[in-house]
Amino acid sequence: MLLKRSCLGPQVVLTLKPEGLLEFYAYTTKTGKNLLASALVEFDEIHLELPLELPGVSPPKAETPNLRLYEEIVKALERASSVQKRIFTGSSPSDNPEEDIKRLDELVGKAISLEKQINLSKKAKKIVSERKKRLSEVESELSDVEEKLRRYYATALETVSKDPSKMKIARLIVEADSEILRSLSLLNASLDKSTSMDDMKIILNNVIRTTDNIKGKLRKISESIAEGNLDLLISKTEDIENSLKDIISSVGEYLTLSGKFSQLESLEKMWERISDVSKRMPEIQLMISEQVPTVRRISQEKEEVARRMNELVDIIRTKVKSSVDQMDSLYRSFRELRECVVSVDVLIAGEAEKSIYEMLEKSQPLLAEREKVELELSELSKLMDKEHVDKLKKELENIKREISEVASRLYKTKEVIRHKAVEEKVSLMIYEGSDIVVAHGWVPKSLASSLKSHLERSMGGLVAVELETPSRKEKPPSRVKLPKMALPVSLLTHKLYGFPNIKEIDPTVITSFLFPLMFGMMFGDMGHGALVAIFGLFLLLKTKGSLRDLGGILLYSGIFATIFGYLYGAAFFVELGTHVLSPIKEPTRLFGIALLIGAFEILLAFIIRTINKILSGDKFAAFMEYGGVLTIAMYSGAVYAAIRNGADVMKTVSDPLFQAMVIPLLITGVAPMLRSMMEGHGILHGMPEMVSTFIESTLALFSNSLSFIRLAAFAVAHETFGVLAGMFTVGSTSITPENLMHLLTNPISLVTFIFINIAVIGLEGLLSFIQAMRLTFYEFFTKFYSANGRPFLRVRELISS
Repeated sequence: MLLKRSCLGPQVVLTLKPEGLLEFYAYTTKTGKNLLASALVEFDEIHLELPLELPGVSPPKAETPNLRLYEEIVKALERASSVQKRIFTGSSPSDNPEEDIKRLDELVGKAISLEKQINLSKKAKKIVSERKKRLSEVESELSDVEEKLRRYYATALETVSKDPSKMKIARLIVEADSEILRSLSLLNASLDKSTSMDDMKIILNNVIRTTDNIKGKLRKISESIAEGNLDLLISKTEDIENSLKDIISSVGEYLTLSGKFSQLESLEKMWERISDVSKRMPEIQLMISEQVPTVRRISQEKEEVARRMNELVDIIRTKVKSSVDQMDSLYRSFRELRECVVSVDVLIAGEAEKSIYEMLEKSQPLLAEREKVELELSELSKLMDKEHVDKLKKELENIKREISEVASRLYKTKEVIRHKAVEEKVSLMIYEGSDIVVAHGWVPKSLASSLKSHLERSMGGLVAVELETPSRKEKPPSRVKLPKMALPVSLLTHKLYGFPNIKEIDPTVITSFLFPLMFGMMFGDMGHGALVAIFGLFLLLKTKGSLRDLGGILLYSGIFATIFGYLYGAAFFVELGTHVLSPIKEPTRLFGIALLIGAFEILLAFIIRTINKILSGDKFAAFMEYGGVLTIAMYSGAVYAAIRNGADVMKTVSDPLFQAMVIPLLITGVAPMLRSMMEGHGILHGMPEMVSTFIESTLALFSNSLSFIRLAAFAVAHETFGVLAGMFTVGSTSITPENLMHLLTNPISLVTFIFINIAVIGLEGLLSFIQAMRLTFYEFFTKFYSANGRPFLRVRELISS
């Protein structure tokens, strides 16, 4: 169906297949570039693309002030919409858009801050209680720190007053003592059998660094005291350091040999594989046998490397044990020195001084947290004042009013400059050569002549337009025109599943009927369906984007649920009138209807698949392969045989019609082998696909059909909730107009009844929606819908609105 308004007006093609397109190139002189851009914007019904594959042209260097300003305004308005929900409209554009954008961002920031404070005021009491509790905990921790500091200071001051000169020495001794113990611990850890050589190298390097620190502290101690043989301790430390460096050298040799061993092992394994191959290829056995001496040398070298690695492991462990003994000896000597040089009191004072620094470091984050909590409590106390909160609300109202005014001016400015912004966007897509410029894109076949005449008329003939039919390798965009009623369902087909390509049928229109049908059958209830429809209508009228589309889907689904609810004779689980179809009383009949709906959808999917194959030029697949004409005949015959035999398995299997369906099944099964022969690959090449085709044509197709049983299963489950509602509220398996009054006059029963209805609408409604999506996507779309296309974007859609 084709509706035309004018040669330049949009053509609404209400077909299931995307409209055919032609590729176009429009050439003109550099001076005519802006005129070409303007003419393309005016025509609008084209999809522009960059002429990347055209030689001799490059991207233009052009300033786009209107496009830049337009994009900044769009972003600013999006930010403003987070605090001011209404749509901005204005009567006069902004005199200074840049300043208005800055002002709008400032106002939005203030509004967000005020909203945060107002929301915080609603739970200020609870937060104040929590923060006071935390402040008390922090104060307690700080009190502990202060008490420890007083004790440490007292200990340190007492010692300093007796012997001030030894305070520094005491601290050095305490630090050296802890570092010797740390080194001893690390060396013992390196002797663990689970420690790898890589880890041992890291540990030993750490010990060397620590040993160097010990040596430095011993030298500082020797500068301050004359007692004790510190030179001997320093010499022992240097000996340990040299021993560790020698061990690291051995570890390095081990790691080098380990890498070499891995290489030799890889060569040996590779040779084993080559030898296995040579046994099956006598012609290369002579050549392989010549290399046997080399292989033997590789094995011998590998054994030698392994032997040396084992030796090194023993050597390294022995040396590390020796270093442990040396470090232990150093520690014993150091303890003797420590007892000679300073008293126990001085050592305690040294520990105290060290602890003082640790306590001061620990107190810093606690002090910062206390200050932060006190500040929060101060702010929260204001938010507990009603007058202060009212003042904030009034300030927020004033800011929102100003946001609306500024945003309105920017909105009008956006509308004023939109045309120029689009022209600048188009000019960026017109590439430049040495003398000419070129625009490239796609135009509907029905508008190709209109485009050519429009450009020639707009540019006074100073333009050359080339029109080309796309090759099979090219993938043009898909220009899909949907009826208004089907637009919301594109959320499922285009946004969630994928966009149709140019050579396949778009299932959106079909899905706009099948999806609500399946949902309605699973969720059949006049009351529940009406509420879903009302909620969908609300989303459709009051929201935008994907939420609006979801609203449309829910509206259609709710209407079908209401229709099925009438057939089931139920509204909010209350039985009304006579059942035309009862999920509880006639489950077998309902299961049969579900299977028939499934058979219809599967057949429809195969029919669409066949049409798609014909459209893409693959007639062999359309008639012979799985999902084509033969599959349609086979499945239709099998379904009809089952129907006329009352779904009796034995009668259906013995039906001549059912048995005759083996013929199209066999032809479909061997089709992959026939295609393989046609393409010159041979019969065996198509064997795996033949097996999978037989499986898909029998077991998989049977399983697909049974999947639709869930339509009836969910309907039965829905009615079961109704039985439970009756038992909990009126003490009967059903709620009827006769016992409804008892329910309405009993508060407990009424609350229970309302709760069950709300729970079922929310939970089962969601599950029914998910199941309808699953059946649509996996049992329907997968049989014909590749969804690997891309949308046709008109010129005006190049920038956001």
